[in-house]
Amino acid sequence: MKPLIAIYGPTHTGKTDLAKDLYSKLPSELISVDSVQIYKGFDIGSNKPEKKELQKYPHHLIDILEPNETFSVGDFKKRSIEILRKADNQSKLPIFVGGTMMYFYSLLEGLAELPERDDLIRAELICDMEALGLASLYERLKELDPEAAQVIHPHDSQRIIRAIEVCLISNDKFSKIQKYAVTENILKRKILTFAIIPQDRQQYKIDLYERFKSMIKKGLVDEVRSIRDRFSKNLPALKAVGYKQCLDFLDGKINEEEFLTKAVNATYQLSKRQITWLNKLTTTSIFQKDESNKVIKIESFL
Repeated sequence: MKPLIAIYGPTHTGKTDLAKDLYSKLPSELISVDSVQIYKGFDIGSNKPEKKELQKYPHHLIDILEPNETFSVGDFKKRSIEILRKADNQSKLPIFVGGTMMYFYSLLEGLAELPERDDLIRAELICDMEALGLASLYERLKELDPEAAQVIHPHDSQRIIRAIEVCLISNDKFSKIQKYAVTENILKRKILTFAIIPQDRQQYKIDLYERFKSMIKKGLVDEVRSIRDRFSKNLPALKAVGYKQCLDFLDGKINEEEFLTKAVNATYQLSKRQITWLNKLTTTSIFQKDESNKVIKIESFL
């Protein structure tokens, strides 16, 4: 059984490039750990590898769902375990790469068995959200499970609804159930985890600003407009950093410069939360963004 390699950390730090370099040197499988790149059409704003790049460096869990389909942490873990089994059968090294830290946590630290979705309860919660607003649901979650509310972002409608749903179904706290982690036998292997973090925070913000300017030139606004018009502006993935601010721009709530500033600030705040996750994960080694010889250093652990 080959080791599992995980490459995680803040956005725009070169994680994908490092994974591609490893793929070029070692018989391996690349698995995307990104809650937005799983959706078809969410390309520019998620910084999804382009089609030519994906042909050369194929990734699992990219473009697997339509924008109006749902994908939970449990779904990610289930699919990941299936991919791990196939990689083992082919004697390939599984390389997980991305920035959705909750996904990494569920895979590497274990995930409790949560109750199945209840369509009736979920429908009622969605109706409440539409009638009273998401803030009202978040207040309800704080009453039912203050600990869960502390780690779930107030704008994350999907996770807020799921947490309340689990509380109501189980008559217990969502956070309490999650603590009873289940580790699959397939994960009882050598696990090597590598984080990449930015060195200079001020330069990092400048880089993020230039990145969003590039995304706009590539057609981010048209991408978001198309998704909104074909589906709905209430899609969970349209709440993601960059997409949410672009929607506000399309709705006339902010101008282009405000869109850029808000998107960069939101991404920077996201990066700080991603770094905070490192305290919860056992990390083999932490690299600076511009550090050299990362591949050689990773190979030394194999």
